[in-house]
Amino acid sequence: MRRYLSILLIFLMFSAMLAGCSYTVTTDDDGNINVNPVPGEKQNLNINLNLPSDSIKTSDGDNAAEAPKYESIYKTPHDVDEITIPGRDYLIVVNKDNPYDFDGDYNKDLQKDLVFTVNAVDGDVMAVEKATFLAFTMLQRDLRENDGINLQLYDGYRTAEDQKFLQELYASGDSNITWANDPGNSEHHTGLLLDVVMWFSEDGENYEWYSASPERWEKIDEFKTVFGKLADYGFIVRYPEDKADITGIEGKSFEIRFVGSKEIAHKIMDNGICLEEYLAGDEY
Repeated sequence: MRRYLSILLIFLMFSAMLAGCSYTVTTDDDGNINVNPVPGEKQNLNINLNLPSDSIKTSDGDNAAEAPKYESIYKTPHDVDEITIPGRDYLIVVNKDNPYDFDGDYNKDLQKDLVFTVNAVDGDVMAVEKATFLAFTMLQRDLRENDGINLQLYDGYRTAEDQKFLQELYASGDSNITWANDPGNSEHHTGLLLDVVMWFSEDGENYEWYSASPERWEKIDEFKTVFGKLADYGFIVRYPEDKADITGIEGKSFEIRFVGSKEIAHKIMDNGICLEEYLAGDEY
């Protein structure tokens, strides 16, 4: 088990480097693993795997009890409890009735915690909130290693200028954009909303990037596998097809949203509700 933790710590430090910052990684006897920035950083990124305490205790001698074996963190997704940046509101809602505050504390803090990566389809630079990106990479590798599914990012964080540009493209009619919110009304401003695509072939020969449109994911088993694992990593489908009257957005199954908690994500996904319904009631 000590060997497993060593491998895991190396992975976590590598993930931190991908996020553009330097971190120290520590673990305790309860199985809690913490990733903390070096002095000078203002935010902590805490990762709690909630491993059973007896699984990491060892003793000397030939009669030492054999610790449980974990081949890969990605093959035990239910051990992953939470990946969050303390103080961040992962249940923030942004729409035409709740516009995004570009001058508020959330946006100011977010700018320090954006991870830059590339759009899988055309290679354009894009950004994602740091904890969201780490959770997505864990989901992504789980799907790749255990299901042979290549899930990738298409869009993430947007500035007001990005949103305005999309509106202009939509108005021009020269793109495949089916809708674009007004600047300030999109949850993409939060860095928590992701557009995803999958490299897939229906005939086994002609591969292309597939978005998880209802027409496709309802008949393609691979999409069903993706949606079945979202909540294990704190993600939900943000705009379900049958909740457009509540969310104000037509069904967009390819837009997944990080809510920062596996428990909350499961309550939303398992009950077939949307984020607004979860926040409005306490029966879930």
